[in-house]
Amino acid sequence: MSTEMFVVGAILFLIYMYFTFWNIVHNNKIQNNRKPSGRDSSSDELDMDGMGNFSRFPPDKRKE
Repeated sequence: MSTEMFVVGAILFLIYMYFTFWNIVHNNKIQNNRKPSGRDSSSDELDMDGMGNFSRFPPDKRKE
């Protein structure tokens, strides 16, 4: 009885691991196809100085 349970458990584990690795490889290929070439899509195209959005706005000219 224990040998049969071990074999069934091993088969289920191997099936699970196969689909886990397949999922990782498959989604990695999809992600690489969606990535734009040469540029990171999360970067701001207008932020050329690397300071963030606050440097785009002129300083406040009102003096109190």
